Amino acid sequence: MLFENLKIALSELKANPFRSALTTLGIVIAVSAVIAVVSIVQGASQFMLAQFESMGANAIWVWRQRPPGVEGRKMGRIKLTYEDALAVASRCSAVKRVAPIVDRGGVVTSFEGHETTTHVRGTSPEYQLTNNLFADLGRFFSPADVANGARVCVVGDEVVKNLNTTRERLLGRKLRIRGRPLRVIGFLEPKGAFFGNSQDNIVLIPITTSLRVFGSHLRSRVVISAQATEADQTQAAVDQIRWLLRLRHQRGRGEQDDFNIMTQDQFLESFQQVSLMITGLLIGIVSVALIVGGIGIMNIMLVSVTERTREIGIRKALGAKNRDIMLQFLIEAVALGALGGVLGIVFGYLGGMVAREAISIWVDFPPIHVPMWAIGIALGFSGTIGLVSGLYPAWKAARLHPIEALRRD
Repeated sequence: MLFENLKIALSELKANPFRSALTTLGIVIAVSAVIAVVSIVQGASQFMLAQFESMGANAIWVWRQRPPGVEGRKMGRIKLTYEDALAVASRCSAVKRVAPIVDRGGVVTSFEGHETTTHVRGTSPEYQLTNNLFADLGRFFSPADVANGARVCVVGDEVVKNLNTTRERLLGRKLRIRGRPLRVIGFLEPKGAFFGNSQDNIVLIPITTSLRVFGSHLRSRVVISAQATEADQTQAAVDQIRWLLRLRHQRGRGEQDDFNIMTQDQFLESFQQVSLMITGLLIGIVSVALIVGGIGIMNIMLVSVTERTREIGIRKALGAKNRDIMLQFLIEAVALGALGGVLGIVFGYLGGMVAREAISIWVDFPPIHVPMWAIGIALGFSGTIGLVSGLYPAWKAARLHPIEALRRD
């Protein structure tokens, strides 16, 4: 019976293709918008998750942060120093490695006189492991280079291109940053762009060298990138870092931290919450279009009941029960909703691809991604809208008296 009713429903849709298309248009538009938005947001989320996960489950970041409220306003200069980073590395047993980081922008001049503005980052050799970024030609600077404040640097591919040269010509030669000559000893593996910002437009130098080049005031503006000894020791490492920094910063009981600590899991959780919030908000807005589409289905189904009154009378005269008539019209309504959902998914995916390509004209953007849960929700909502919209027309059709129905033309 269910299969036969489905065949009847599909034949009715096929008999009036233009009307069926107009009926499902609201649902198609709503589902298309949801899928297009979800594909873009989830594509960005997947890319971000891959970036964070590549650093390992035991990754930890620490940066200076002024406490909120009156307490924060009363405090003077907020500091997180190079010495704090060294203390974390030497005194926190749950921490495996620490990379202090200071950042500045600067003009880099090649030995040929070409110039480019780039991102200059002072750090330590541990940066390779805490940030999963290695030199694929030449070498990274060593602990001895950091200890001696060696004038060496490791260069990203974008900098090489902007200086109008090649790796081979630049290796072993000197670049000038703020007039200070730094010998190129290696090149970073290409990472590509991240939301329009090139990850290869960077020069890494020993942190002690950066303090000489840019000034010792950066010593108190350090960001700490660290790794716990094991993934299950991450919380212990966070607790040790917090205890040590509070002690060093002379934070009393009841006083708030003047720094912030986040782990990879916390970053991922925060980003996923933002992603879900954006997706949920947009789905809520677009659900209005789904309701409008449901009203369209109800209207057409009521018209269909009126048009097919004689058919209903014949079926009842031949023994069809009220539930059979009701089931027939419910299946037609669900079919209309589901058809709109399927078309919406297809058009939404194509729309997401077009939007992604359009965004990529201005900034590099990750590929779109449509998760299975989004497809399931889209089909479920569209089918449910069809079911709810078809209830009243189906009930009305089922209550028709066969004799009265047969009398109508």
